[in-house]
Amino acid sequence: MRGLPGVVAIALATLLPSLAQAQTPPDVLIAGQTREAIGAVGFGARCYLNRGFSTFQRNGSSLKAVISFAEIVDQSSFDLGGQATMTFASPTSGNIHFKQTPTLPANVKDPPFSNYSETYNATAKQLVVQFSITFPDCTLPIYAVYDGA
Repeated sequence: MRGLPGVVAIALATLLPSLAQAQTPPDVLIAGQTREAIGAVGFGARCYLNRGFSTFQRNGSSLKAVISFAEIVDQSSFDLGGQATMTFASPTSGNIHFKQTPTLPANVKDPPFSNYSETYNATAKQLVVQFSITFPDCTLPIYAVYDGA
């Protein structure tokens, strides 16, 4: 019985790193899809995200992530589709910078995001990313699913 604790310790030492790693999303650009969303506020202002192709990459707990949207429009009808960079100020919030939008107002091309979460299912090889983008007159909920398979 003396050898049993040592065997258990060795088994746990080799098993625990693989268990932790299994819950980590792949450190590569992965493809997926966004869910359609409409953000509305008083006085008829609205913003929307069409369902469509999306890509996402975040290297572990990096302070940056890259995401793309097929079609995203703020309340002023500014088309923000394409690639954007998320810069995290905390684990759940930061700013998102929409690329290729040099003439847009700063509060549209660099709005804050909040309520960020990501969930990775290692068995299904699926990453779910959720957050909200706060435009000047509208908050848009984002929900996207990416397949690493």
